Amino acid sequence: MAQVADEFHKVMDQLEDGHELHDKDPEPDAHGQGGYRFDSPEHQQQLKEQRAQLWNWLKRVGSHMFTEGINLTKISLPVCLFEPRSFLERLTTNWEYNSLLLAAARCNDAVDRLKFIVAFAVSGLCRQVSFHKPFNPILGETYQATYPNGLEVYCEQISHHPPISSWEVYEPGGAFVFYGNGNWVAGIKGNSVKGRQTGSNCVRFASDGATVVYDLPGLQVKGVLWGVRVLKYSGQMVFKDTKNDLQAIIDVDPPAPSAGFLSGWFRAKKAPAHKPDQVVGRIMQGDTVLDTCHGSWLHYLEWDKGVSPAAAAAAAAAAGASANSNRRLWDIRTSRLIPAMALENPLPSDCRHRNDVVYLKAGDQVQSQEWKQILEEQQRKDRKLRREGGCSFDH
Repeated sequence: MAQVADEFHKVMDQLEDGHELHDKDPEPDAHGQGGYRFDSPEHQQQLKEQRAQLWNWLKRVGSHMFTEGINLTKISLPVCLFEPRSFLERLTTNWEYNSLLLAAARCNDAVDRLKFIVAFAVSGLCRQVSFHKPFNPILGETYQATYPNGLEVYCEQISHHPPISSWEVYEPGGAFVFYGNGNWVAGIKGNSVKGRQTGSNCVRFASDGATVVYDLPGLQVKGVLWGVRVLKYSGQMVFKDTKNDLQAIIDVDPPAPSAGFLSGWFRAKKAPAHKPDQVVGRIMQGDTVLDTCHGSWLHYLEWDKGVSPAAAAAAAAAAGASANSNRRLWDIRTSRLIPAMALENPLPSDCRHRNDVVYLKAGDQVQSQEWKQILEEQQRKDRKLRREGGCSFDH
């Protein structure tokens, strides 16, 4: 502990003398190990500016970030880390391949339907890749939007501690509703951030009343303070359709299998080598495997048996495109993005009315930082009033 703290103060002294740390990276470089790399010239310039402010912030936080880590949902971060959007608005970006939901609702077969839901969930992972983080929503904050295909979006912050965001996405004809809640948990230790959006993601279909429930994998961002910045997803996603006794188990960036010399040699002759960022999984009914999938959360998802011709045609119609392969349900090169459009006259509680967001969007970080602190203090006062008023639960 003392050695790490000494190293921290040594680094601080170097920074005050004008030294830079962009090439200092004690962690293994992610090149060749997968992940999304923020290494473009534009990103490099943004990193240089952001890190200068981060190190100044770190002086106030102290060396315990290197020894114990910090819960990022319970401290005030500098606005240099933020994009001019609330997490509520940011959520809608994750669902921009929503024609896959429409395709799922048009399926007559529950297995084909689940395959489209898996493709939708995996496709959203690459849409969450962002250089900056969104603002944490304020309790009671809202966001309303529509997609060009008619889907309606309603989001609300229903808890402050822990921070929980709730949403509902409606198909205008009532074919399905996509709803759930997300509690973003994240912590920083040393030069990396680990986080995960916990909570339920549910899609309920009118055709048979079935609901598909799934969760999301975790992520890690390396190179927060120095070195190359890389974002990686890993973990397991489990999809359940209890009504139809269906389950899909999807592994995101699973570790390479360990084996002895002989067993590893024979396995290598039969199976492809492990690849970073890969997605592999299976759909099961009871103990029976109905189909398997493979792909990459950065590029595509493909089912080995695929979906029926009718389901493939329905997917093409939902996306407004000609029919492609009935196996590759999502491909970042060819699948159509459908961005959300915010309501022109939203509720007064809409996240776009926040002064910290407004000023950051205008490029004024100083005013944005001041308003961020004002709003955070107001939240603390409101929480105290609720407690004093006899509120029976903590939010």
